[in-house]
Parts: sequence; C-alpha cells; structure tokens
Amino acid sequence: MKNPFTKLIHHYTYDMRLKTKLVISHIILVLLPTAVLSGFLYLRIYGIVMDDSIRSEQALSAQTVTSIENLVSHVGHASDTITGAMMVQDLFQVPRSEANTLDISTSRMNSLFHLVQSITDHSMIMDVKIYYDDSVYGDLMQYNKIGNALFNPVSSISSSYWYGIFSTSEQTRLLCPELYLTPDETGKNGKLAYITRIPYIRDSGTVPDAENASAYVALYLSRPAFDMVLRNDATVTDEAAFLVNERDVIVSASDMGLAGKYFIPRSDLEQRIGKEKTFSLVSYLDGSAYVAYFPIADTDWYMMSIIPALHIADAGRALMMHFALIYLLFTALALYTAFRLSGSIADRIISVALQMETVRTGPPQPMDVADTGCDEIGVLSDTYNYMTEEIISLMDSQKKASDELRMAEFRALQAQINPHFLYNTLDMINWLSQTGQSEKVTEAVQILSRFYKLTLSRRELMNSIEKELEHVSLYVRLQNMRYDNCVAFVVDVPEELCEYTIPKLTFQPIVENAFLHGIMMKEEKKGSILLTGWPEGDDIVFIISDDGAGIPPETLDTLKDDVIAGTGSSASPRHTAFSGHIGIYNTNLRLKSLYGESYGLSITSTLGKGTEVTVRLPARHITSD
Repeated sequence: MKNPFTKLIHHYTYDMRLKTKLVISHIILVLLPTAVLSGFLYLRIYGIVMDDSIRSEQALSAQTVTSIENLVSHVGHASDTITGAMMVQDLFQVPRSEANTLDISTSRMNSLFHLVQSITDHSMIMDVKIYYDDSVYGDLMQYNKIGNALFNPVSSISSSYWYGIFSTSEQTRLLCPELYLTPDETGKNGKLAYITRIPYIRDSGTVPDAENASAYVALYLSRPAFDMVLRNDATVTDEAAFLVNERDVIVSASDMGLAGKYFIPRSDLEQRIGKEKTFSLVSYLDGSAYVAYFPIADTDWYMMSIIPALHIADAGRALMMHFALIYLLFTALALYTAFRLSGSIADRIISVALQMETVRTGPPQPMDVADTGCDEIGVLSDTYNYMTEEIISLMDSQKKASDELRMAEFRALQAQINPHFLYNTLDMINWLSQTGQSEKVTEAVQILSRFYKLTLSRRELMNSIEKELEHVSLYVRLQNMRYDNCVAFVVDVPEELCEYTIPKLTFQPIVENAFLHGIMMKEEKKGSILLTGWPEGDDIVFIISDDGAGIPPETLDTLKDDVIAGTGSSASPRHTAFSGHIGIYNTNLRLKSLYGESYGLSITSTLGKGTEVTVRLPARHITSD
C-alpha cells in the first residue's frame, strides 16, 4: 500500500494532464519562493509605511505651529508698534503724579488714530482698544472719533478675567482666549485678544512701576483665522488640532467637539504622551489615537495634534493593498507565461485528445486552432478537422432550420394577445348580431377595434397613462357587454398624470384578474373596481381595488412569493397551481425589469371583502422619456 505522498508523486508524474503538470511546476519553482519573500517584505514595509505616515503628520503639524507663531508674531509686532508710538509713550509712560497734567496735541492724536486704523485689517486684527487708568487720567474718551472708540476707561473692563490676571501678577503681555474676555468684548470686538500692559514710571527715574498700570493696549483678534490654520492641519475625518493655554483653556480648534473629546490636561501631557513634538499612541474610551503637543513660541500656548490610529493604519493598508495588487499582477503575468510555455508544448496534443473524446457523448466538433503547425501533431489536427467538416456542415444546416422554426413559433405566440378574450368577444358580437342588436354590434366592434389598436399600435414598449386608462376602460366595457354590466368601473386619476408614461398592458392584466377572479367569483356576480392614482415624490402610485371574493390567505402568500421572486427575464412563478394570476406576475416582472427592484406591484387581500393591488413606477414625462 503506497503512502499518500508516494501516491501524490505518482499522480503528478503519470496521471496529471501535461499542461497542468507544467503550470504546477512553474508555480512551485517560481511563485512559491516569491510569495514567501513578498510576505517577509510585507511585514517590513508595513512598519516603514506606518513610521513614514507618522513623520509626515509630524512635519505637517510643525508647519502648522510655524504658521500660528507667524500669526502671533504679526500681532505682537502690531502691538509693539502701537505701544512704541510717541503719542502712547508720552501719554502713558509717565510718573503717576504727572499723568493728568499732560498737554495733548490734536495732530499727534490724529496720527495715533491713523496708525491704529492702518493696523486694524479686520481679517486678523479686528479692533484696537486702549484702556486707561480713569482713576488718574481725565476723560480721554473725548478724543475718540466717530466709529473708532479707541480710548476706554479701565473701570469698564475691571470685571474681566484678564484684568484680574494683570492685577495679581507682573505680566506685561497676555494672549487671552474667549473665556478671559467680557461678553461685551467678545460681542463687539473679537473672540481673542493680545493685551499689553503699560506701567507708570516711578517718580525717582525711568524705572517702570510694575505694580501699577497706566493703560492696557488690547488688540482683538479673529479666532477663525487661527481655526483655519488648525483645520489645514486636520486633513482627515476625526483628526483634530487645537490650541490650549497654560490654564488648560481651549483657545482655538479645528473642531471644538473633537477638542473636548481628545483634551488632555497640561499636567498629564508628559505622563500620557511623553516628550513634546513626538507622536505617541494614546488610548481613549472610544479608541486609540496618535497624539503630540507642540509649544508655541513667545506664548503660554501649546498645540495638540491628534490623528486617529485607524487613519495611520489605513494609510499602511492602502500601500500594502497597492503592493498586493502589484504582486498579483506579476503573479498573473507569471501564470500567463506558464500557460503560454506549456501551451506551446502540450495544447495541441491535449486539444486533439479532448476533441476526439467528445465523440463518445455527441457529434464531433472541430478544433478551434488558428495554426496547427506543420509537424506530426499538426497533420493529425488537420486530418481530424477535415473528417468533421461535412458532419458539422450538415449539423449547422439542421440547427439553423430548427432555430428558424422556433423563432417563428415564438413570434406567433407573441402576437397572440389574450386569444380567449378575443374569441369570447367575437362570440358575443355574433350573438348580438343574431339577436338583431345591430347598434350594440357596431359599438362592440368599434370598442374592440380601438382596444386592439391601442394594444398593437407601433412597436414601443411605453404608452401614455391617458391611453393606458382608455385601453383598460375599453376592456371593461367589452366585458360588461358580455356579462350584462356586472362591474362598475371607476377611474380617479388626476389629469396632470395623463402626460406621463407607463409600460403597455400594465392595468389590463390586473383589472382582468379583479374581474374574473374577484367579481365573477362572487355569488351575485356583481361588484365594482376602482382605479386611483396620484404623484408621490418622484414616483407615481396607482391602486386597483375590487370588492370581489378576495384571495385565500395561503393562495395570497404563494402569490406574494411569486411576485417577490420574479427578478429577471428568465424568472417564472414557482407555483403553477395559481396560473390564473400569471398576468399579475408578468406585469410585476416587466416593471421591475424596466425600473428596478424598488418598483412593481404589491398585493393585499381579505377573503370575502376584496383585493387591492398597488402599482408603483417612476414619474417620467412623455417629453423626457
């Protein structure tokens, strides 16, 4: 008894087809080693890609920090320009005892207002205010101009958070977030502020009095300008960047919701992240993210940059997907080469053998080979093809005749539209003629003529709703003439819907089903059919309801299954016992084939009370269909 390995070797050596054997040999010798090597490289490259993605994000964050520092530097330069103006120095950098004795020049005051106006660009610097010590100075507000209230008393902002900070410290400059400002400041001036403190000069010389301020120069800034810079740093979904000051107040953010989600107190930064300017993986309640913090020069701010871990992983996976696609491309190329090489040796032999083998199960088939070659295999192939030429010719002739016969039968069946209805109507006309009711014969012939004219006119699949309503009304009139007006047919469709399109023979099979299997199944053989319609969004909905016998629950379930099951042109009802409803099934199938699965028919019925069929189709006007 051979062991499995020996049996496998024997099968490969003697039993396996030649072409398969050559391809497997190529895979073992070439593709298997390259697959192992590619797997090893994948693991190495994935780590490199992850590191490169983090470095790229780190460089982008560094650029964002530089942009923010440039904004702050611009604001600081503007503040220095104002505090360094001669008018400001002469007015406020004086001893407290001389503050209210200065002679203010109107021309120099106008120069100061012009300077402030040139600095206020309304894109970054929204407004400039000078809050003076009104306990010492007189009323400087008298120098304000219309539309530019530059001077304001310190008492007007004494309740602000920033004034409290200056009052309890010796700070000379302060970048204020919105929380530090009064509601009046944020509402009229700006959401952020850069405030510079101007101290009095001590009476003994030119040394500043750090404990007392003569004025504060406040530059109110546009927070959207900072937000925009931070949004440029947050390039993917759920990535965030925000500024925080030393008191853990969020100054600006690309997204305030994400800033609150990813916020880490300043005291915990080193413990949770590590050193600054380096991304570290930090765990949050709803996932992990790479987080880094960057100090902003000349401020008490730092920028937090957060990248969801999934984003970094996705970048690695995307590159690996490209790597895998390239590998698969080369694999396909290698397999193609293997098939070509094996084909040059084995294909012709295999083709002849397989073609000859088909004779056991059917007629011979010619070999589809463009070039059989000139060697012994080529001679064998040519001889085989020559032997089968006459047989194939005879079979093709027979098949062509059979196909033509089948097509003729199909066209005949296609042209046979409801023959029983036609026969019954003609019988009715014959009976009317025999009984001398010539006017009704004329009416019936005219109705029947118009009915089939609407059915067979032109070759388009579509009709207007107006003509389709006329068609089904003609059908009901003919049936009522036959069955002694047993059905009251009511159409309630808005006139504006008449110019929309509908597939031909949509209503008639449904009304026929209601007529024959609903009304005529009642004991009294009388009833009514209501056809209503209305627009619903981009769709049109029709309901055809009757007060007939209804459908038994088990029959209704089977009918619904058949209606739902019909999704393709080759679909057919699974329950032939209910072939009386084949018209509904085929109508639903046509609607779904034309418009998609969201359109078609739906059926509800109550035994003994009636049936309701809903038709949904898209609203398409004749002019645009």
